[in-house]
Amino acid sequence: MFDLRDLPRIETERLVLRGWREEDLDGGFAAMMAESEVARFLTGDQRAKSRAEAWRDMALFVGHWALRGYGLFAVEEKGSGAFVGRVGAWQPECWVGFELGWGLRREFWGKGYAFEAARAAGDWVFANFPLREIVSLIHAQNTPSQKLAERLGMRIRASTLHAGTPHHIWEISRADWLKTSQPRAMA
Repeated sequence: MFDLRDLPRIETERLVLRGWREEDLDGGFAAMMAESEVARFLTGDQRAKSRAEAWRDMALFVGHWALRGYGLFAVEEKGSGAFVGRVGAWQPECWVGFELGWGLRREFWGKGYAFEAARAAGDWVFANFPLREIVSLIHAQNTPSQKLAERLGMRIRASTLHAGTPHHIWEISRADWLKTSQPRAMA
């Protein structure tokens, strides 16, 4: 039987990447997805989500872990315990590849948390799965995420339409990722 308590827990200098808890909904995730500026690039229809829709997304993330053995982590700030966002691996059916994805609450933008969490999640992915590469599907207008992908060492492989909007498929090989990898603490 699947147990959320068995999910990996990754600690970075300032963050904890962990399994989802029901209290994450009202602890920050619903508010994050209700912000149009945040939801613009995290939802297929580019609109903010209701609390009920955010709950369904959380259930989808938990189900992805249960079915695939990996997924998006809930991310919290170590010092405060505050819910920061979601970062991790993602590959629903018919997806563009084994994706490293990220999304943070607006109040945590600009602190380097997305890079810190994405780097740790990517390290975990390559340590646990025999992949040749990982990808990130990024909206063509999402400049901050494109800059993060570049900082992670990724490059554009192709352009595509996702949910009717232009996106770029960014990629990085295992070899290139591991060249810049740092050991991470796992609890």
